[in-house]
Amino acid sequence: MAITHVQFLTLPVADHARARDFSVGKLGFEALVDRRTPEGGRFVMVAPKGAKTGVVLTGQQVTGSGGGPQHFQLQTPDLDADVAALRAAGVEVAEPQVRPWGRATSFTDLDGHALGLLEPSDFGAVPR
Repeated sequence: MAITHVQFLTLPVADHARARDFSVGKLGFEALVDRRTPEGGRFVMVAPKGAKTGVVLTGQQVTGSGGGPQHFQLQTPDLDADVAALRAAGVEVAEPQVRPWGRATSFTDLDGHALGLLEPSDFGAVPR
């Protein structure tokens, strides 16, 4: 196998522009791609600065056979600073909780998707 990383994840959204603006303006992501498709749709991809994995914001309903809850986890080296920045941007963020794998909180985006934010402990750190 020669797989090096996850290229992108797809997240269904009601409005591409609003979802892009939330990701860029409130989460500090970069807008990597924002183009019209030949079919008249839109292809929008955002990602944390410097990340190899992007998030495609799709207007199509994404269905699968799993049926379980979706969870989108972001990692940060400074949970308190990011919680303060999100709250200053008007995002309602849950109080951080201490977990065995680090300190974590959660919030929702404009389409109601649950997003987690984790400052990992040494146990929870993901090697790069």
